[in-house]
Amino acid sequence: MDIDELGEPLTGGWRQAAGEPAVPLAGLMEELRAHPRLGPQVAFTAYLPAAAAAFAEPAEPLPPALSAALAGLGVERLWSHQVAGLDAVARGDNALVTTPTASGKSLVFHLPVLAEVARGGPGRALFLYPLKALGQDQKGKLDALAAAAGLDAPCAIYDGDVPPARRAKIRRRPPRVLVSNPDMLHLGILAHWHAWRGFLGELSWVVLDELHTYRGIFGSHVHHVLRRLLRICGELGARPQLVASSATAADAEAFAAALTGEPFTAVGESGAPREGRHLLLLQPQASPYTLTLQLLVTLLRRGLKTIVFTKARRITELLYRWLREQEPELARRVASYRAGFLPEERRRIEGELFAGRLQGVISTSALEMGIDVGGLDACILVGYPGSVMATWQRSGRVGRQGRESLTALVALPDALDQYFLRHPEALLERPCERLVVDPANEPVSRAHLQCAAAELPLRRDQDAAYLAPHRRVVAEMVGAHELREAADGAALYARRRRPHHEVGLRGMGESWRIVDERRRVIGLIDGVRVLHECHPRAVYLHAGRQYGVTALHPTERLVEARRIDVGYFTSALAEKETRILEVLAERRDGPLAAWLGRLEVTERVVGFERKRVFGQEVLGQEELDLPPVHFATVGLWWAAPPALEAALRQQ
Repeated sequence: MDIDELGEPLTGGWRQAAGEPAVPLAGLMEELRAHPRLGPQVAFTAYLPAAAAAFAEPAEPLPPALSAALAGLGVERLWSHQVAGLDAVARGDNALVTTPTASGKSLVFHLPVLAEVARGGPGRALFLYPLKALGQDQKGKLDALAAAAGLDAPCAIYDGDVPPARRAKIRRRPPRVLVSNPDMLHLGILAHWHAWRGFLGELSWVVLDELHTYRGIFGSHVHHVLRRLLRICGELGARPQLVASSATAADAEAFAAALTGEPFTAVGESGAPREGRHLLLLQPQASPYTLTLQLLVTLLRRGLKTIVFTKARRITELLYRWLREQEPELARRVASYRAGFLPEERRRIEGELFAGRLQGVISTSALEMGIDVGGLDACILVGYPGSVMATWQRSGRVGRQGRESLTALVALPDALDQYFLRHPEALLERPCERLVVDPANEPVSRAHLQCAAAELPLRRDQDAAYLAPHRRVVAEMVGAHELREAADGAALYARRRRPHHEVGLRGMGESWRIVDERRRVIGLIDGVRVLHECHPRAVYLHAGRQYGVTALHPTERLVEARRIDVGYFTSALAEKETRILEVLAERRDGPLAAWLGRLEVTERVVGFERKRVFGQEVLGQEELDLPPVHFATVGLWWAAPPALEAALRQQ
């Protein structure tokens, strides 16, 4: 890829977007369609019209100090969905708000807590976020609102980034609001709940932000963590309300009930205003990454603050490196952002975006959720994100301050991308997907039942609702001496005192540190990815810089690397074997047969390719001799008759 491949961007100098974008977006869309390089690659355009605001008044008026603080922050009236959520909380219901990004859902849980402070009540709150960055962002907003109202509402973050001495101080004097994540709740609070008796005994609200992230196997873990939390709170005499927010999804109320074991009052109709949105679908004539870079440069030069979402960390880094090589002046106002960056790097990038010092960011899904990074104008999706929900969630990151926005989907060669190019109405009209969680997942249940019994003996009468879905697993655990049964059978006890450290919620393995030649930590990587991205002689890409991996130290979970500057990157070559351990269910429908069962997967990184940074041609391959990685899972497989398989291959 060279500058000629980028072509000439649309004319117009850059200026920082403030208020309205540098150009009216309707005019820009016309220019894009007429552009000699971009125009032939435009497959579809659409305009989604604006929606007006709908207001309401809460049944229980807010304390005057809070109303005045909101007015001072520009919130003269509450939107209808905020009021519906607040009214549900005031009635004592568990509340779930599923409205689009940037619709002010956080006020539904900020205001009840601060109203309690204003009225002199004792209630405390636990705010749980799936990502640490979200917790940082929301703490700042809560603190600002409390300060504006003149309220003393101490709020503290308690997660893995907080130094041990600070964590000990928080445990000794818990704040009014504790901001954490499910992982720290599992390991740092429930495993040591006696040290948190005062806080948990006064817990009035448990907030679950970005509820849709707790689906799949992660959600199965979070289900048990929440059940264990509510169980301990009940032991201490507390009955906290659950307040949840989520991206728009189908049947979210049923999902919330399955996840938590508690009923919810759902609020799904948004009263927030929405400015018009322009949608652009592009079919690349050559590389989708060349087209992405060309479009990004064009939008940046027109003054639009732009976010690019990629589907892989390597593509995030390569796009940023290509931008630095081809457009160094523009690249100074753009950053890459992904998992694996150090916490201080992420905070710096988020702060610079919010302050307007950065005009663009190239990110993985790490910025998909509601971190406020200021007013963005345009979103480029490098490939269909895999779900309608994720598509609109990412699109919702732009157009936040009363401005129209642009979302462009650059299609990749895979089948779903190409389907939506041929049937764009399906993307516009298809409802969001259902969220799915399996609270009865047996390996997950087995692990958490041990943790629950270690925290507090499992009593067959008081814990009947929790134990009911797991009767067979409990019987097997008693038979295998993983749980010990009281002589009268009324209670179950843990065999081990604290099994929590053997249970990881996200299944990614423990984090490894990546250090440079001066032993400075430059990045982090999880145990699943480390052999793929940081194998010996790999080129590790970080914020546009290259590091050559020189050594791995598994016992220390440490990767050694040194700064290099070469014209290639590396891509691991892996082999995977799957062994069926047990068939759990079988179904036949005409000529098709499907099975569900327990599997053992073995993966080996057997070598790597060197690929040219510009052009991605393969320059060579090398073999690697690395230990295999084994993991157990539950999988679905099916078989079709040979004639159907042959017909599909001809499509």
